[in-house]
Amino acid sequence: MRAPGPFLTAWLLHSRPFRDTSLLLDFFTLERGRVSAIARGARSSKSRLRSLLQPFMPLLIDTVGRHELQTLRGCEVRNPQLAQLQGERLLAGFYVNELLVRLLGTHEAEASLFRAYEETLQALASSQDMEMLLRCFELELLESLGYGVQFDTDANSGEVLEEKAWYYLQTDGGFVRQQQSWSPETDAQGLYPGSELRRIMLRDFSAESTRRCAKQLLRELLQRHLGDRPLSSRELFIRHRNARD
Repeated sequence: MRAPGPFLTAWLLHSRPFRDTSLLLDFFTLERGRVSAIARGARSSKSRLRSLLQPFMPLLIDTVGRHELQTLRGCEVRNPQLAQLQGERLLAGFYVNELLVRLLGTHEAEASLFRAYEETLQALASSQDMEMLLRCFELELLESLGYGVQFDTDANSGEVLEEKAWYYLQTDGGFVRQQQSWSPETDAQGLYPGSELRRIMLRDFSAESTRRCAKQLLRELLQRHLGDRPLSSRELFIRHRNARD
């Protein structure tokens, strides 16, 4: 669905207070990728924008401005029937949003990633497996941004990865076979079995071992682009689990 007229098809990723009554906003739009805007007076008790500018609310927005930071001129809901995220699935949604805020450039359309984001939110609102959904989105995000990895061939030799061999991730994102003598039972940190890499490539997360491997691998890949600053959503998730346990 494309926005009619000047409106952009959008989701709100993040908002923070600005001056007395305004908000600084980050949107993910179909037509222009990530867009930053000021919503003047949005925090005022009389503003109709207060109830609209919520995460996981499908929006149509109108922005104006000649610079990277735009001004929000109009906003409306495009589908108020979307199911709400709750509990850990709400935190998973915040995690996906934070990844986009941290990694997406501004004003660069990413239509396939936008569709993947919408599909991920819809699936999170259902009973589908949360860990699988997050791993699939992380892979889609890396590929869309040009950071994807080749899961089926050795980066040095060009040979097909062997299922019984172990591989480590090079700094450029390719997998190389571990040649030295070692024991996977005592030292597998940073190494990945070829069999699991193949399952990750196929998006087959049915085995618990594949889930663990994918989580470790995607965290390593994302960390290279996120830098040292920790993800706030990940810390929220840890606190939520600790409080529940």
